Formats: sequence, C-alpha cells, structure tokens
Amino acid sequence: MIACRIVIGRGKRELVLGAPLLAAAGALGYDPTAATVEGLERLGAYVTPALTPAPRRGAESSRLARTTAGYVLHTGRRNPGVSRAVRRHARAWGRCGLPVIAALYAASPDEAAAGVERLVACDCIQAIEIHLAHDADAEDAFAVVRAAQSGTALPCLLRVTERAALAQAIAAEEAGADAVVVAAPPHGRTPAADGGWAAGPLHSPALAPLYAALVHEAHGATDLPIIGRGGVATADDVLALLAAGAAAVQLDSILYVDPGAPVTISESLEARLAEAGAADWDAFLATLQGTPEDGA
Repeated sequence: MIACRIVIGRGKRELVLGAPLLAAAGALGYDPTAATVEGLERLGAYVTPALTPAPRRGAESSRLARTTAGYVLHTGRRNPGVSRAVRRHARAWGRCGLPVIAALYAASPDEAAAGVERLVACDCIQAIEIHLAHDADAEDAFAVVRAAQSGTALPCLLRVTERAALAQAIAAEEAGADAVVVAAPPHGRTPAADGGWAAGPLHSPALAPLYAALVHEAHGATDLPIIGRGGVATADDVLALLAAGAAAVQLDSILYVDPGAPVTISESLEARLAEAGAADWDAFLATLQGTPEDGA
C-alpha cells in the first residue's frame, strides 16, 4: 500500500493522513464500519455527512434526477444535527480505524461557532471540514472560517464552492484555515421523475477537468494544503488532481457505483509510482507537480 504522511494543521492539533485517498463527506454514510466499500484501510480519512448545529428535516424524500451530464441529488440538507449524530455514531467513528473529519454545514458565523462548540466535545473527531452555502462569496468564507477556527484547536478545512473557489480559498487562508477542499459540486436544477424539481449538487465524471482546473488555480493562489475532490471515476482523474496541486484526493460518488474503487485506484497509483521510479510518495508527488524536491 502507499505509505505517506500528509500533515494538516501545523502548530495545532495535527491531522495526519497516512494515505492520499479520502472518503468524501457522506460517501460512507454515518457508519463507515457498516459500509460495503472494499479497502477502507487504504483510505487516509473518513469525512462524515454534512451536519448542521440543529437537526434539519430537509426534503420529505430524496430526489435523484439523472441527466446527460450526471445526476442531481436533492435532499434539502436533511441531517440529525451535530449533537444527535455524535450520540448515535461517535462509537462507530472511533472504531473505524481512520482519522475522522466532521463535515459542518455553516451558512453563517453563528452556525459555524455553534457547530464547532458541539463537535469539539467528541474525542474521536480530528478535524472539521466546513461547508458553505452554494451561493456564498469570499466574505462569507472568511467570516465562517474565522468563527470556526477561533473555537477550536482542531484543524479547520474549508470546502470551497465551485462558483467562487479561488476567492474563497484566498479568504480561507487569510482567516486562518488549515487547508481547502476544492471544490463542492456545482448546484444544478432539473425536473425529477415525480413531476417536481431536483435542486442540489451535480455529480458527474464529466466535471473532472473543471475540478482539476480549480485545484490548479487555488494551488497557485494559496500556500494552504489542497485536497481535491469531484469527478473522480478512475486513477487518471486522481492523478490529474494531484498533478494540478492537490496533496490528497477525496473519493465521492465513485464509492456508490464502484465499492472496490479504494483498492483499484490505490493499486493503480502504486503501479504508477513504481513506473516513475520514485523513492517515495513525496518524490512521486513532486514529479507529478513538476516541483524540484528540497535540496535537488
């Protein structure tokens, strides 16, 4: 298996990733130990579904609408809230064998502060990944990150939105974030089979080049570690995100359609590392990104 040590949150309680592939928010549900995904030990971290400080009923029923561009998933951000999720699932999180990153949806600084206050009481959580409203701007990003990171010594990651990724990444660094996740799915709207509308994140492998471009732009604009996500269907998609500047990559909807993806993608990355003749993962990443190693 790939051996690496990706450190996020220097000077704080550190999040250490022992593998470059992560399970994205919600991809393994609330209990990763019950997931049917193969090769959990090949993942560097588990990210919980996005939680809000208080429970949200969301949509009465989830709508998944397939389109020629992928699928739109409409849930209304339904979730049990931070406190209830911790009570129900902290034991499973603690025994999953992976670092746990809690995803927190915060549309305002008050929501960020309230959510963080509840999350830090859970000992198994090692970092917080903040999710913004899909129409948030850079000022919103700055205010939410500042409110979150001021309430905890845990590393704070900001998942930037597709429409304002670069500006939010810069704002996140200024506000004290420890890393950025690039990027949240674009927001789509399409007719659903029941006659209503599905409005929510658009998931599609066709978007992979878009995400790679966003990672490349963010990598050039901030010194924060970047975790890429979105559009990943193959190892080549992962390599594209890494070459664009990502330090690690989250696997999202691919885990629904291909439960063996952590194994097959990890093995493909191992083979590529060997083909490159790289001494270790850091050397391979430096080669991918065209950056000379220290001392070279």
